[in-house]
Amino acid sequence: MNDFLLPFVEGRKASGVFSPKAMIIASVATAILVSIQTNLRIVLLLGFLIVACGVASRTRWRPVISLAARFEVLVLFWVVMVPFMYGSTVLATISLPFGRFQIYLEGLTLGFMLTLRMSLIVLLFVGTLSHMALSDFVGAMYGLRLPMPVIGSLLIMLRYVPQLVNERRVMHESQLLRGLGGAARSVQIRSVGFLIGTTIDRGFDRSTVVYDSMVLRGLGKQFRPSGTGFHRSDTLLLGVVLLLASILCGILPIPVQVF
Repeated sequence: MNDFLLPFVEGRKASGVFSPKAMIIASVATAILVSIQTNLRIVLLLGFLIVACGVASRTRWRPVISLAARFEVLVLFWVVMVPFMYGSTVLATISLPFGRFQIYLEGLTLGFMLTLRMSLIVLLFVGTLSHMALSDFVGAMYGLRLPMPVIGSLLIMLRYVPQLVNERRVMHESQLLRGLGGAARSVQIRSVGFLIGTTIDRGFDRSTVVYDSMVLRGLGKQFRPSGTGFHRSDTLLLGVVLLLASILCGILPIPVQVF
C-alpha cells in the first residue's frame, strides 16, 4: 500500500484484538482529550501513553513517523506565525528592512502547545490506521454510518494525493534534465506555474474518470461495503479511554496528586 496516503497494513497480518470501528472511536475520543488539555505535563503524559500503547501493539514506527512528519510540515506552516501575532510580553524583536517583528512569550507558549497537541493527534491517527487494512477502514467508516459519497471521495483522496505528488516529482526531474536549472529566473517561475497548473489539471481529469468508473460500478447504489461489528475485547479498549477521560475531566478523583 505504498501508493496510499496512509500506512495501511495490507499484506501483513492485522492484530484483530480490537475491531477497526472501536479503534477509530477510541482514537477520536483520545484526540479530543489531547486537544482540550492546557497543562503541559498532562499533554506529555498523554503523549507517553500513546507511544507506550504503540510499543505494546508493535506499531510499525518507521512508516508511521515518516508519514506523520510530512503532516507536521503543514502544522508548522501556520503555527509558526502565532508567536508574532498573539501576546503582550515582548520576548525579542526582529528588525528587517521592511519592518519590525516582535516575538511574544504568550504566543510562543501557545504555538508550542498547539504544535505538541497536533503532533500527538497526527501520530495517534496514523499509528491507529497502520493496524488495519484498507478494507477494514472502509468497513468501519460504513459501520459508523458515513455516507458512501464521502467514503468514495476519501478513498480517491488517499489514493491520488501521493499519485499526484509522484507525477509532480517526475515532471520536475524531466524539466531539470532539459536544462531548467540554468535558465533565467523568469523562465523558472513560468515553468513552476506551468508545472502546478498541469498537475492540477491532470488530477482533476483523473479524479473525474475514477469517479465516473465508480458510479458505473454501483457507487451509492448496489455496492455497499460490509460494516465491521464490535468485538468483546472492545469493551476493555473503550473502558480504558472512558476511565482516562473521567480522571482528566475530574469526574473520578485520583488518590495521589499527580498534576
